[in-house]
Amino acid sequence: MSARPQRRPTMRDVAERAGVSFKTVSRVVNGEGGVSDDLVSRVEAAIAALGYRPDDRARHLRQTASRTGAIGFILVDVANPFFSSILRGIEEVARKHDYLVLAGSTDGLREREDQLVEAFVARRVDGLIVVPSGPGAGPLQAELERGTPVVFLDLEPEDLTVDLVRSDHRGGALLATRHLQAHGHRDIAFFGDDPSIFSAGLRLQGYRDAMVEAGLGVDERRVVHGRHSPEVWRQIIHDHLIGSDPPTALFSAQNFITVGATQALHELELHETIAHIGFDDIVLADVVRPGISVVPQHPWELGRRAAERLFARIDGLDEPPTQQVIGTAVVARGSGEILPYRTTD
Repeated sequence: MSARPQRRPTMRDVAERAGVSFKTVSRVVNGEGGVSDDLVSRVEAAIAALGYRPDDRARHLRQTASRTGAIGFILVDVANPFFSSILRGIEEVARKHDYLVLAGSTDGLREREDQLVEAFVARRVDGLIVVPSGPGAGPLQAELERGTPVVFLDLEPEDLTVDLVRSDHRGGALLATRHLQAHGHRDIAFFGDDPSIFSAGLRLQGYRDAMVEAGLGVDERRVVHGRHSPEVWRQIIHDHLIGSDPPTALFSAQNFITVGATQALHELELHETIAHIGFDDIVLADVVRPGISVVPQHPWELGRRAAERLFARIDGLDEPPTQQVIGTAVVARGSGEILPYRTTD
């Protein structure tokens, strides 16, 4: 007659042998705090003596049972194709996990960001992907301390240590400016977003660094920045080009600015005279003539990577936060390859 199979030891067996409560064993096994060193030693000794092994399947079931099946995405402006493309990347990953994505726009306002964090948390989302609106943490800091998985996207937080996925903003701006320089341009105007924004500041720095390394210096009259709509940028760039000494090339460092620059150049019939390169791609950039040369970001890839990192955290990944920086390259379509209409000293 064969021997009866030996029963696997349980956490209750460990608790009985160690002379502690079931809850204490659970805390030790799951790496939770609040247990004295003496009790931890007793539990670990009992685990070793009994040969206890945690039931990972049961633990996974307990974890998944408490999930809501939703994550939150806090972005700047869903009307901007850049952010809507990021959302599609996030949604593609979320669908594979049978999750819904709740999204809300901050319009770049910190107060609105805080409101969205609180609203999504109230709906018990299992994690957040956030494009931060500025420095400071507010309710987001509290959620990080509670253990809510959070991934930042596009902008690096100044006072939080969290996972981040972003483009190489400075490197892309260096490439764009060098591309214009390689085609003979020395008088290059820069039009960018508010430099207090993390990404915008890096793009401006890349432009400045490329000009200095080429021995050109930076003419501050050629540096214009601010937060404006495409229509306002159209007028700003229009006014910059109608002077007696317009630049030979433009670098528009954001997609809405690129739209305004393209409109201004075509209105003034300078689109085949003044070179132009943009940071971010825009719709129909390859349809207009000449096609618009750009250093595109890859918003779908940004969203996909951010979502994959978030779901890894939701599934229990426990390692220090990482920063993923996605590289950039010039897409030459014609506008950035126009030669200078005049020589410059």
